[in-house]
Amino acid sequence: MALTLALAAAACGDVPAAETSQTAPDVLALADEATTSTAADDDTAGQETAGEEPLGPVVDDGPAPNPTVSTTLPGRSGETDSSSNAGETTSGQGSGSDTGSAGTAPPNTAPATTSAPPVGATQAPEPTTSGAISGYRGVLGGYDRDQVLATSPVAMPSVSSGTMPLTGLPGSSSGRRAVVVKIDNSAKARPQTGLELADVIIEQEVEGGLTRFAAIFQTNEVRTLGPVRSARSTDLSFLSSLGTPALAYSGANDVFDQLIRELAAIDDFSAARNGNYWRDRSRSAPSNMYTNTTAFSAGGAPPPAWFHFGTPTGGTPVANATVAYPRTSVVWEWDGGGWLRSQDGRRHMSTNGSQLRATNVVVAAVPVVDSGLVDPAGSVVPEFVWAGSGPVTVFSNGQRFDGTWTRPTLRDPAVLVDASGSIIPLVPGTTWVELVSG
Repeated sequence: MALTLALAAAACGDVPAAETSQTAPDVLALADEATTSTAADDDTAGQETAGEEPLGPVVDDGPAPNPTVSTTLPGRSGETDSSSNAGETTSGQGSGSDTGSAGTAPPNTAPATTSAPPVGATQAPEPTTSGAISGYRGVLGGYDRDQVLATSPVAMPSVSSGTMPLTGLPGSSSGRRAVVVKIDNSAKARPQTGLELADVIIEQEVEGGLTRFAAIFQTNEVRTLGPVRSARSTDLSFLSSLGTPALAYSGANDVFDQLIRELAAIDDFSAARNGNYWRDRSRSAPSNMYTNTTAFSAGGAPPPAWFHFGTPTGGTPVANATVAYPRTSVVWEWDGGGWLRSQDGRRHMSTNGSQLRATNVVVAAVPVVDSGLVDPAGSVVPEFVWAGSGPVTVFSNGQRFDGTWTRPTLRDPAVLVDASGSIIPLVPGTTWVELVSG
């Protein structure tokens, strides 16, 4: 179902942090996590959840469109720029009643509308092999990590010694490996714990039109993190580009589990085979499994620089951006220093009482294929192929930039360029990547 988000111009108070039990970790029987999770496990989008502040009504307006990126322009509260990722133009997802803070952008300097690059013709590159796993029909499992899928228009990014490769910020742990943790994003999983400490978060659609996070940590060690959920074949898109990362997740079905275990440069820390996971009995399963990063961060090789960092200029000033998935809608609001996240009409909070925020938001339109699996409810489990190249919309420094993302091989990070072929740099800090259907 499509969700249209209307922002209310009302201030919200602080939200008390939720308590998370860390005592007496359970010996886990993970039958529920060793199989593909179902949409029925998740509360319907928009349901009131502790730790979230209402911002406005959530309206069910019929069949789901393809994911949409729309923006509200500063100083023009009645105008929106809505660019459909199916190559269509639709009405703005964000209400014109609240454009949020425009930061330093002067009013009435942006054009009334802008156009995103055409999306919808993106196709996944052909794999080198068809894959030998029974029941799997995706493509990522058939790519060799060094198979050339596209040609980069610019050199790969790099950072100097003492600079964190995922954030571009100074740091003392640049030699530590990355830890990737799969985090639940169903309504009953919110507020989550520890997301505010991630370097990069990748939001990916799963079956039923809901989303799940792959949170990547290198700068910070996190003592409590979750709720942890299962892996998907979409994760194969980016794991090989992180050096020798650790992957922490609750489990996976036999097909996805085999695909992940066959990745030579990944250290697999599935809860089905490893300790360091526990249940918070104040929450209901399956959205109550937690972990930390300290048991997984030793060893391995650090990631390369994931983006070109700098101060982007020359974009279109925007006050907020909406990314609409089939059963959830995300709004990023510029506050003069970063992008504040709301979801399904509520501020997206952490259990520490802070609202989740990003320095940069990268919306990458990617090919989507059928993985060959369905969940018990009959929903197809999609595979989002973030490999090759495709359209991108970048939100950084209070501005919107449209262009192209390119990942030449599965080992390579994404390079982002505008229509002229110039690099779109990201402000050093936390980056959220929104993978949407292209």
